[in-house]
Amino acid sequence: MQPEGPYRYTHLLGGSPVGKAWAAIDDKGRLVTVAVLDATVAASEGWREAFAGMVTSLAQGSDMAYTYADFSAAAPWVAYPAEAGPGAEKLFRSLGVEYTPVQTSPSPTSAPPVSAPPQPVSGAPEPTSGAPQPQWAAQAEAIPSQPALASHPISGAPASPAATGAGLAPSSPSPLAAPADVAPRDPFASPVRRITPSGPPRRRTGLWIGAAALALVVLASAGAVALLSRGNDATAPPVASTPDMAAPPPMPTAPPQSPGIEPPEPGTWPTQWPKFTERDQVQTLVDLEGVGFPVKVPEGWTCTLVARADGYVKYNCGNAASGNQLIGGELIVRNCPEPCNEQWQNAMRAVEEAWGAQWIRSGQYGSFAEQIIKIDGAERHGLVVVAYFRSGEAGLINRQVVVRMTAPVPEAYQLRRFAGYIRDVTIF
Repeated sequence: MQPEGPYRYTHLLGGSPVGKAWAAIDDKGRLVTVAVLDATVAASEGWREAFAGMVTSLAQGSDMAYTYADFSAAAPWVAYPAEAGPGAEKLFRSLGVEYTPVQTSPSPTSAPPVSAPPQPVSGAPEPTSGAPQPQWAAQAEAIPSQPALASHPISGAPASPAATGAGLAPSSPSPLAAPADVAPRDPFASPVRRITPSGPPRRRTGLWIGAAALALVVLASAGAVALLSRGNDATAPPVASTPDMAAPPPMPTAPPQSPGIEPPEPGTWPTQWPKFTERDQVQTLVDLEGVGFPVKVPEGWTCTLVARADGYVKYNCGNAASGNQLIGGELIVRNCPEPCNEQWQNAMRAVEEAWGAQWIRSGQYGSFAEQIIKIDGAERHGLVVVAYFRSGEAGLINRQVVVRMTAPVPEAYQLRRFAGYIRDVTIF
């Protein structure tokens, strides 16, 4: 039975007592090798953490950079670019288990059997001689990505396993918990100028930014002309000021260093992204002034108000860690000038920082982008979501929400889980 995942699996490459290696093709037509840890093995104590730790260790200490991974799946998996060699096989051998390659020629329609079917194991993995040891202390550091694949997202990852004295001998998984005390400084302040995107070449970005600026100017000019015409008409009745006629909310005052690539590619919200469950330690913030909806965050996160104006609010949400262990970023909610049509939505999205990543449509009123970026020399996972939602009794699309956050690459699942909650609660 072929594993689940965002691939078209072509044939089985080999097997081991703990999992299998597959050849597959991704949605861009690129060849990859995928190592899949058996679900029964992953449920055994320590194996999921050992699998993720070895993937991280190999990526940091050699040229085995992976393109996609999902360590939180029932059957964890990791994909390596085919041009890098037998990455999946190297991973299993590095885990200290016997690997049996398939000897028969692969069939395009069916997977040939492995000569020795793998059996579930109860013990933890033992390292092989000369195999790289996982650096548990550096588990949350970013993983190098290959430039050609830099814009590809990396799926959810587990919490960092605790250090043990047995190298690869894993310990029981422990939930990620950050200190409850918040540092007095703002850990997420002004992150943009320290970010160096490793994204793909820009495509028509300048044209779209120009179009967005022109749209804003045209809309503003139209309003000015209407006001002048009304002022020159002596018979026109006076117009009372109403909240709906307030000035547009604060917008970014300078163009982004690396806007997202426009136009957004067609797509949907990724259904494989993790969600909060009853097992997660979370807290729900219901008193965030100006947001208008409850915000659920992992336990240990805080949301600090950093800016507010009429129709605009900005919070920094994340954990209380420092340096490369920071997880979180900006949560922005602002009014969208009415009518909040596609022209306004495109113009407002175009002035948001997105690290040069390709925008992906996630429905009629939302877009998201992901990118591997560098902050202070360390690689991190960046996620930005720009969407529009309804508020008020009229039920009209009239507000914008922006989520722009970064995390160590193995903790990308935390950003995706938070973004998924914001999507569910605002219904965009």
